[in-house]
Amino acid sequence: WLYGISVSLFLFVSGYNSVILNKEILWPDHFSKTQTSGIFIATVDEPLQEKDHSFKTILRIKGLKKGNTIVKADGQVLTYFAKDSTKKPPEEGSLIAFSGNVQDISPPQNPGAFDYRKYMANNNVYQQIYLKNNSWTKLDKAHGFSIFRIAHTASAKFVSILNTNGLKGKEFAVASALILGQKDMLDNETLQAYSGSGVMHILCVSGLHVGVIYLIISFLLGFMKGKGGQLYLKTAIILITIWAYAVLTGLSPSVMRAAIMFTFISLGNASRRYVHIINSLAVSAIVLLLYNPLMISNIGFQLSYIAILGIIYINKPLSDLWNPRNRVAGYLWGLITVSIAAQVATAPLAMLYFHQFPVYFIAANLIAVPISFLAIYAGISVLVTSFIPVISNFMGMITNFLLFALNSCVGFIEHLPYSVLHFNTIFQNDTILVYIILASLILFLYLKRKEFVYLTFGMILLLTLNRSLAEISRERQQRIIFYSTGKQSAAGFISGKQQTLLADSVLIHDKVSAKYQLAGALSLYGIKSASTFALDTLTTHHQKSGCRLNSVQNMGNHFFFNGKRIAIIDSLPESRETATKLYVDYLWIRHNPDLKINDLKKLYQAGMIIIDGSNSYYKTKKWLAECEKAGIKAYSLKNSGAYIADL
Repeated sequence: WLYGISVSLFLFVSGYNSVILNKEILWPDHFSKTQTSGIFIATVDEPLQEKDHSFKTILRIKGLKKGNTIVKADGQVLTYFAKDSTKKPPEEGSLIAFSGNVQDISPPQNPGAFDYRKYMANNNVYQQIYLKNNSWTKLDKAHGFSIFRIAHTASAKFVSILNTNGLKGKEFAVASALILGQKDMLDNETLQAYSGSGVMHILCVSGLHVGVIYLIISFLLGFMKGKGGQLYLKTAIILITIWAYAVLTGLSPSVMRAAIMFTFISLGNASRRYVHIINSLAVSAIVLLLYNPLMISNIGFQLSYIAILGIIYINKPLSDLWNPRNRVAGYLWGLITVSIAAQVATAPLAMLYFHQFPVYFIAANLIAVPISFLAIYAGISVLVTSFIPVISNFMGMITNFLLFALNSCVGFIEHLPYSVLHFNTIFQNDTILVYIILASLILFLYLKRKEFVYLTFGMILLLTLNRSLAEISRERQQRIIFYSTGKQSAAGFISGKQQTLLADSVLIHDKVSAKYQLAGALSLYGIKSASTFALDTLTTHHQKSGCRLNSVQNMGNHFFFNGKRIAIIDSLPESRETATKLYVDYLWIRHNPDLKINDLKKLYQAGMIIIDGSNSYYKTKKWLAECEKAGIKAYSLKNSGAYIADL
């Protein structure tokens, strides 16, 4: 026990120190500790991703101008280069100089929204900048050796080969993701189809893909004898090929995990020693986390390791339930049990992050895995035979057909009734309790000790209590949310598990923006039903006669909810200087009206003035200053994100 405690303590201290050493924001020469505006020298650290109006990449700061000297500095900046037909953005590896104000990445603007700032911080990127064409200049082109730059160039070349050999549209996008790990070309519809059917793992280059490469190379090198120098040469070629493929596909956590595991398996075979898969898995995790401890927060890293653990420990009890004699039946049963094991293991995490569970994942995997296996073989054949156009074009047609069949099957399954169960109320503590229950059940199956049965029932009781308290809290919740939705207006009135949403018609009809900006609150607060009403219609057609919108009462530009009065101002109201001031809890200014706060003071006594993003930056700044001078509470949704009032 003393040795075990000593080793555990050493690993804990090593991990802690590794995190400290790898968090770039803590480095003494991080540029943010010196200055965040001025002139900077940087290299383009990643390939550029083309967006609608810009090119996105990561810059690595090399130095900054302080006074008349260039000071050495470090750190990364998320950068957007403006699109311009007269000036091309710098290629990966270029050295550039730019001037501007580097800003912190913004936190999520709405409750429950994806925390992009936290995601980028886990990748050591904390600041961002938008560069216009006159604010940067290229100092030097890419030079010197960089294995990543070579890999990115080769990957782009291979993507081009796929495109010129008959792969088009969705099939081309899926082929790029399936074979080369390039997921930028996948549209939202395709991503949802694969996610909703439970085969999203196919599009993430992982152990399946590395395993295919391993089998192909082992088959091609089958003429080498399994002993002596030829065995070592064969092992070296296999390892070089696997790691070259891992680099080529972007070194995602799942690929690195698979590459390291196959490395230990290959080395074990070469040394005639058995390597237990758990040891390989554990060592691969330690190696990856020593290299980059922040990787543990990566969703792909977590799902990859959890899935393998599930396959190792859950698959065997399931596969032992039936031992078919028919070879085909045995293969299908093995595929079913592996799918169930991986899905059971990853389901709690998937529900936590993505709030959904694919119902038909077994059928989807039975169809998708074999087809994707064949598509990988065919796609690699296209790349290998690209110097023989006749053969590569023929293999391209086969690959395109396989991927068309794959997309069609996946899309069909995803559109079946009740194909996806949505979970809007899963939180981190629930996930931890579910994994403790799952682990205790597995321990009971293997060790047959009744203590694990007690632990299982105890955790189920605790989970039930936790869920019950959460549901009671949600049934009683009453809150108003003024959403930060760019240049549109939106407010949600939550009563229990129901939300009444008032929003501009433009936002309501823009399903992508509405989902991105508003859907997070539904998950965070456990909303089961949501009704949406167009603000412009309500304020126009109900000026004199009121109407009830679920829990919200409306009359013209006035809304009443749970004892609170909200008045919407989108133009200067008619003067009523002799009338009694109307008290409102929230005075909501939208659509850039031409008014002064002093004019509103004559009409309203407001507890809080809400200024949303549909107003201009200039007027927002002016109104905030006027409110501060008049002693009125004011809040800008554009500057500070959503405003949440718990009632």
